[in-house]
Amino acid sequence: MALLLLACGILLSATINHGSTELRASPSRLAALDPPVFTVSSGRGVLLLQGTTVSNDHEARLLKLAEDEFANHETRSDFRPGVILARNWESTSNRLLHALATMQSSHAILRTHSIEIRGVTTDAETFEARLDSLREILLAETSLSSDVVVVDSTIPFDELCTKAFSRLIAGPVSFRQSSTEIRPASFVLLDRVTNFAHDCRHARIAVTGHTDASGDESWNKRLSMARAQAVADHLVKSGIDPERLLVRGLGSSVPVADNSTAHGRGLNRRIEFELR
Repeated sequence: MALLLLACGILLSATINHGSTELRASPSRLAALDPPVFTVSSGRGVLLLQGTTVSNDHEARLLKLAEDEFANHETRSDFRPGVILARNWESTSNRLLHALATMQSSHAILRTHSIEIRGVTTDAETFEARLDSLREILLAETSLSSDVVVVDSTIPFDELCTKAFSRLIAGPVSFRQSSTEIRPASFVLLDRVTNFAHDCRHARIAVTGHTDASGDESWNKRLSMARAQAVADHLVKSGIDPERLLVRGLGSSVPVADNSTAHGRGLNRRIEFELR
């Protein structure tokens, strides 16, 4: 995320306690004997609390904290009582939520031996103070990594996302010949799109497939749609809500180059991303 937003040239400072994290949504269904996991996501007026809790009282305290600290958010929760729990699980989850309340957009995962935080804040001082409070109760074996960007509070977050997206796409998504299998070289670009979608959680993204003019146009439309869907499926597997993706296949109807040359046909075979 830091690299994505740095591209906009509108940050007040670099990342705080930068650490590489690969955050994913927790499973939608947790069993009592599963390893405990607790996730918090906030953005665009919605707070999502999901994962393992200690008791009904723990859940009530989390919801009361959410009501107090995230007053302008709609809170959605999906709690699962756990049997196998780490020490300090309740206090750690409470202080984690308290720290995230200082952020405009956030995503965090608490596991038995690790905490990962990513997001955007306009108040680095308060965030760091609350993060220190969280660190005070962590067990020695628990690691904490954060990738938090400090932004100028005078710039609307929607504008920040729009500028970031305009600098995001660099390079094509390539496939095996006559196939919907994405080549590994394209995964770096798709990871950038995924990270953007995690950070700008309100944004909808159109994924549009295009082909060159070779062959039957009905086949071209099916292939372009299938390839766009393959890209969308990759993003969904990376934790992006499929409802945020608009998938289309336009065949060869919107060329960007001359179909009479091999180079032009190569340019026309493409996936385009558009912010909605």
